Amino acid sequence: MYPQQKGELQLTLGTLIDRTRDDRAALMPLSIEYGLTDKWQVAAGWDGYTQFHHNPFARLRSARASVGTKYSFMNIGHSRVHAAVGMDVEFPDAGAFEDEAESDLEFEPFLSVAADLSRRVTLFGSAGISVSREDATRLPDQPDDPGTLSVGALAAFHRATIALEYTSRSDNLPWRLDGSPLITPSIVLHPGHQWELSAGLPIGVRHGTHRPGLAFHVIKDLN
Repeated sequence: MYPQQKGELQLTLGTLIDRTRDDRAALMPLSIEYGLTDKWQVAAGWDGYTQFHHNPFARLRSARASVGTKYSFMNIGHSRVHAAVGMDVEFPDAGAFEDEAESDLEFEPFLSVAADLSRRVTLFGSAGISVSREDATRLPDQPDDPGTLSVGALAAFHRATIALEYTSRSDNLPWRLDGSPLITPSIVLHPGHQWELSAGLPIGVRHGTHRPGLAFHVIKDLN
């Protein structure tokens, strides 16, 4: 939603551990975002992936790379409503996965909206679709990737932000095209010097998928 300022560079390193099924898996995303203007940014990312029983960092291998762009509209009509539109292009490596997975070049346009209810409380949501050449040749019994819908709320304080988000099917889980929708409570700490540290518990909402996963992100802004 919120773009980088002109000339600003943001680095993000994360870990997402999925425990909604017995064959546990983990993703390690690395992304770079750069502000071309105060409203328009470009981004690139790489995801490492592993399936595991005990050590989530064993057998880490490349899962996909991506590039994208986003344009934001802040305080639309002098209101407290914000929006962003963008496009991500993903290059999955299907050989990294051992079960159902993305396997073809994908184009993912998206729209995000946020409304500030007060100085501290914000409601937000986003919707994206996923289009690939594979869609035309997909077999009836193959899981599809219709895209993602998410809604949530956050409350911001001086040194911390708490949030709760519902996601229909997280695009962060490229090996789980039929995965459970997720509810994720999270907290973001702002220790200063343009660092952000976040932690969340993605929880599957389908029957039998309620074991919380783990999500961590470290973000650093460079001017």
